[in-house]
Amino acid sequence: MNLKLTNLRKSIHIHRILRKSVGSLCILWISYILFFLSFGCKPSSPKYDTKVFFDNIDSYDGLSLFTILNGYPVLKSFFTSLDPVDFNKALGDNLAKATREDNLGTLRASQSALLVSRVPMQTLSLDSAALIDKMENTNPGAYNAVQPLFEKIRAYPKRVVRNLVPISANALRQEYISKTKDQVAQSIADFASDLRSADTRELLTEIEDVGYKGLVANANVRTGVENILNGFFDPVLIADRSLKDGFISIIYDLGEMMFKRAGFTDFKTPNTAMKELVFNLDKYFTAGGAQHNADYSDVQHPAELKSFLMESFLIARSLLDTGTLTAVPTNLLEKTAENLYLLGFAGTPKNVGGSLKELIRIDVNGKDRAYDGTSRSMSALETLFVVLTVANNYGFTWDTANTANDWIVGTTGGELTVGDAIHSLKSVMGSSDSFNFKNITNLSKSSGKVYRLNPQTSLMETHAFDLNTRVLSLLEDNARGITASVSDPNAADFDRVYNKTLPWALHWVKRATYGGYGPYYNKNRRDGAGNFLSPDGTITRNNDLSETLYLPTWQTRRYEIQLNLPAPNNTKYVGLRGNVQNAANVPNTYYTITEIPKTDAQRAVDSDEEAFYKNLQWLLYEKRFVAVLPVRAKLSATVAFEEALFITAIGNGLVGMLNLKPNCNPNSCSQDNGRWTVDNTNYVKAYNAAGADLSYLSNTPGDSVMLLEGWGFGADGQQAFQVTFVYPALWSLIVPSPDLIYGMLPPVISLNVPVLERLGFSTSSKVVPEQVNANWDKRNTLTPLVVALAKAMDDQVSGQQTAGFKNPYVLLTNLAELFSRPLVFFGPDTTATNPSNPAPPNFTQVRIVGMADGFRNPIASTMEYYPMTASGAQEYRTLISVLSENTRRYQDGALNLIGKTELLTGLVKFFSRLGEPGNANVKTKIFNGIKLVLGEVKISAENPAASQFNIETKFAEWRDEVAAYPTLNGTNIFDPRWSGVDDVVELFRDYLSRSSGWSVVASLDFLFDLLLDLSPSPYEVKQLLNLAASFFYNPDNTRSYTITNILTQSLPPVLEAMAPYGRSLYGTGYYLATSDGGFVSYLENRMFMNPAFSVKDLFADVRNFLRSDIIQNKGENNHSFLFSAGTLVQQIADVYQSGRKFSPVGFYMYDNWNTDQPTSTLWDDMNFLFSVQ
Repeated sequence: MNLKLTNLRKSIHIHRILRKSVGSLCILWISYILFFLSFGCKPSSPKYDTKVFFDNIDSYDGLSLFTILNGYPVLKSFFTSLDPVDFNKALGDNLAKATREDNLGTLRASQSALLVSRVPMQTLSLDSAALIDKMENTNPGAYNAVQPLFEKIRAYPKRVVRNLVPISANALRQEYISKTKDQVAQSIADFASDLRSADTRELLTEIEDVGYKGLVANANVRTGVENILNGFFDPVLIADRSLKDGFISIIYDLGEMMFKRAGFTDFKTPNTAMKELVFNLDKYFTAGGAQHNADYSDVQHPAELKSFLMESFLIARSLLDTGTLTAVPTNLLEKTAENLYLLGFAGTPKNVGGSLKELIRIDVNGKDRAYDGTSRSMSALETLFVVLTVANNYGFTWDTANTANDWIVGTTGGELTVGDAIHSLKSVMGSSDSFNFKNITNLSKSSGKVYRLNPQTSLMETHAFDLNTRVLSLLEDNARGITASVSDPNAADFDRVYNKTLPWALHWVKRATYGGYGPYYNKNRRDGAGNFLSPDGTITRNNDLSETLYLPTWQTRRYEIQLNLPAPNNTKYVGLRGNVQNAANVPNTYYTITEIPKTDAQRAVDSDEEAFYKNLQWLLYEKRFVAVLPVRAKLSATVAFEEALFITAIGNGLVGMLNLKPNCNPNSCSQDNGRWTVDNTNYVKAYNAAGADLSYLSNTPGDSVMLLEGWGFGADGQQAFQVTFVYPALWSLIVPSPDLIYGMLPPVISLNVPVLERLGFSTSSKVVPEQVNANWDKRNTLTPLVVALAKAMDDQVSGQQTAGFKNPYVLLTNLAELFSRPLVFFGPDTTATNPSNPAPPNFTQVRIVGMADGFRNPIASTMEYYPMTASGAQEYRTLISVLSENTRRYQDGALNLIGKTELLTGLVKFFSRLGEPGNANVKTKIFNGIKLVLGEVKISAENPAASQFNIETKFAEWRDEVAAYPTLNGTNIFDPRWSGVDDVVELFRDYLSRSSGWSVVASLDFLFDLLLDLSPSPYEVKQLLNLAASFFYNPDNTRSYTITNILTQSLPPVLEAMAPYGRSLYGTGYYLATSDGGFVSYLENRMFMNPAFSVKDLFADVRNFLRSDIIQNKGENNHSFLFSAGTLVQQIADVYQSGRKFSPVGFYMYDNWNTDQPTSTLWDDMNFLFSVQ
């Protein structure tokens, strides 16, 4: 074997241990056969007939095949239960099916094991006896307590041993056919060598240490393991095995993954895909990797393998126990399972893996990355995490005190401000004169004369905002969602959670899909009164079809601005719409908003799943989002008095809101004011129609409009009520360069956010609610899981308007940030400012193509806002990218393999079933158990105790091994030295897949069924774990590492002795083990332990026999069973091999024969066997 790195080598060792244990099993079978032969040939009488050849038998004092087990009645009872004739016939019939060469090889393998490796065999027997002794004496109370369970297993009607051994007869046959004698011999010899290695000893020692810590030293881990097992063996699962089947299916698909081929045309083997993954992990994410430069080493956001592993673990642990992230520690995965169940359809998911594969296939705009030349090279999946990171970090505070500049002074942590929107329009933020947005908004705020209706009090209250006001707080009530309407970020009751873009958006997704705020509902989900229910149980529509939460028509708040003018106008109150009066409380100062119309037939759909996707698409494309910004200001330096300015923005769906911008050309902004972007022949309202409500609301999905209304009383304030005197000049303030800007939202968000549309459907075009059914097969079936997790997080948000707020969404944003590295970095603002800022602030940014012009630059070309994938020869690859493909666009990575299995489908199904109310106890036990276990796994900074587990040291070890692997084995992944990765792939394929004859999952499945049938009580589970723990320490609490010693010291010599005959063992073993009439089947049907004995008696008998002089005798004489049996087998093999050509001079009954005699006789054979050479 070539030198392998520890991590992969350990995987190889596990692989070989599992696979090549077939050889040792065959040895055991041969040993049993010898025993069976001896007890099948019992004499009918102890008397001897003098007429029969007899020589000195009565003085024989060695071992006798007929009496060897007399001192071990339990063992002997197995053999006395057999009929000698039937036994011999069954054995003979099966051996006759094997080839002569294989039968001979099997005999030689047994001979070699018994003679050549006799001492190791004796040591192996002593160690095995020691394990039984540990069971009996380390914790005798536990040993006695589990005896009733052992007796139940003994009486179990199904074949326990056969189903627990992870080897099928067909697997033996396949190995036999696919490998030559030399290949099998070499593989066994290599395996023995690996077992002897220090690496294997270290691995097995670590496993025993983990077992000891988990079952003995650490009470929390022990309790956690008990909880998990009690969950799986809960009485609920006895009647319904679907939850167990789902768990088993998930494990199976880990193996099935390695039968798939990667790539968009299945052009790559899983072996190559995994080798490329190892190579790329070193290349990009380890110090010294070919592409690992300073950008990958950002101190706050390191794109480094150990950091990935460690931070991912911490996030996963927090999902199981939020700790202080929430008001009460919560298991978010448990809540996710409950939420999946609420959906009503997640229990029968379809092709979830296919949706993952689609997100890798397409780009941000849904274009095929392999075949569409206009597509982006970054996948939609990778872009999604990058966009979440951008949204979580974009938002800036502005220097409002200095109206001469457009500088930012800090960040908001993902809260978009009015200043961000104004900057995105490239509006005049600051200037040397007073005609700029800083001055305008400052004066408007300080005036205290802008009012908005408080719906709770029905009073008009002062409405103050400036450039640092959060945009989401200014949305209208029916569009704002849960975000508090407090516009002052310094106020004590300012919303510290839902002013952030990501929590706000995901809360709206939850409201639409779970909470009944969307128009669509399942007409078959109703309560006792006939009301229609949403998935979370709220009434989404009454039985008389009146509305509850969804409002087809609603109104904005009322807005009015007080203007203090010279006579004759004096004080005037101007309201939204352009209504005016002398006193406050101007009537009709609101706009009426009508949602895109839906008929009752359209809204009442047939299933929960149809309602889910239609409501999601409605939120994306049709829900009206409205914001109104009222401003009191001098709208030009030439105007002597303040005027009233109202900016109304409407977006159809999240997509429409993200694309909000004035729809105007460089010279026609004033004429195009209020013109819809898509439905661009229509206007929402004539900007000069004083007193009029909105006249036209576009029903085009994703459409948007911006309406600017300015009202005043002329330049001197003494004229009649009219459109602002400086109306045309306003556009040079708001949109000085309309041909350069993208809209009110920062283009680094708006141009990448189309990836969110892929969460609904993996198409390149919009799928509006009416098109959902036609595009049903393109729906993203991963989304219900994502939304269920988002709901779990959202439900735990608390104190959003207090300093002690709790926001578990940080787990999602932290994960997104982790998966966006090395694009994420902390550095200075490089966006151009006027004048230039000598000390720009530092903040977290994402590398985009146009990074040289700044992350916030609002007027770059479209392509400059996409995430950076390369800069010259320097590549920027995220972990998602490397997991998705070797080279961008090829879709040939590990995630592609997963997407071609039912792994994710099974996971969603399992979670959904776990969330069923009937499985509440199961869910609680399992998740609490996992939480307890992972709670004892620490990183170095947490100062783990000796009884806890330090996972960080292991992550560092794995990182170092990956980094060294290409160095030790070369950069050519097709070099034979990379075969270690092949072994890992085979490990998954051989031992986890459904189709493999070596699958340990089939054994695990049977074990679960067995225990569910026997239904062990919590007490029995506890005692079983106590018994398992006894293998790891001695009665005096010292450590012995007996299992490690067996595998690394005693077993290798036995394997080496058998190695030359390994293929023969496979050949013969196939016929003996086959379930259709095989010899093992005969033994299963006919061989029984005397019912007078107990399982406890059996263990004691085996222990005593293994330690007896019969086995442990060191002499090479007839007092040593191993020597005698080995010699007998050798002679039988000689007979079998040589036929009648074996009787030379020197035998007591020497006889010569003619060379042309056709066969030997029984006399010849007996002469050879019973003669003394």
